[in-house]
Amino acid sequence: MMPGSAKKYVAFVIASGAALLLLAAGMWSPANLKQFSLYLGLAILSSSLKVRIPGVESTMSPNFVFLLLGIAALPFSQVVVISLAAALVQTLWACAKRPRFVQVAFSAAALIVSTSIAYAFSHLLSVGDGGESAVVRVVLAGSVYFPVNSALVAVVIGLMEGQSVMDVCQRCYEWAFPYFVGGIAFAGLISGAYAPPTLWKGALALFPTMVLAYVYSLTRSARQASESAAISVYDEEYPVEIHS
Repeated sequence: MMPGSAKKYVAFVIASGAALLLLAAGMWSPANLKQFSLYLGLAILSSSLKVRIPGVESTMSPNFVFLLLGIAALPFSQVVVISLAAALVQTLWACAKRPRFVQVAFSAAALIVSTSIAYAFSHLLSVGDGGESAVVRVVLAGSVYFPVNSALVAVVIGLMEGQSVMDVCQRCYEWAFPYFVGGIAFAGLISGAYAPPTLWKGALALFPTMVLAYVYSLTRSARQASESAAISVYDEEYPVEIHS
């Protein structure tokens, strides 16, 4: 049973995501549909490469890298659509059990809100249309996207499971922070090497690197899960008692 505070929070995030989606629909731009299709395809493919974060009922994937590159090269409306598609694939692809509608809606809304805030922040603070501006936008967007997205997910997990939101955030940051920093760095390098109209070429070149990062993260997650299981078994067989 979902606590009342969690219901209100989930409803607020879903309503915010729906409002941003409607805003994007009203601002839809048909410009550069080929580039849009390419970023959409890369985001969908990378969203299927998801890794579960140990100790947290959440997953991550390399799709954020292509969202950041899309923020530097595409209009707001197209980035929001890509965010929606990426969230749906990451939530529904290869699930052990079918998620409830509210879970799918919240995941999609959280990604739309995170990406929209990152888009607005990066475009408001960056100037110019050259490669230097693209690098600035990618770095600014990444520096906002990660904490906002992590906070949105951590709050709902904390409210649902009765955990401290700060503890959940800390676990997410400790495990995912190096992964996101590496992704932002690669996206920044690519955006500096290509002009915005040809940034899609860099996105294509970067995809194999993201696949390798996924394999590394998958291995790391499996190793950490095995270590946790081993510790749990050890504690059961050899309980620690404190005597006064």
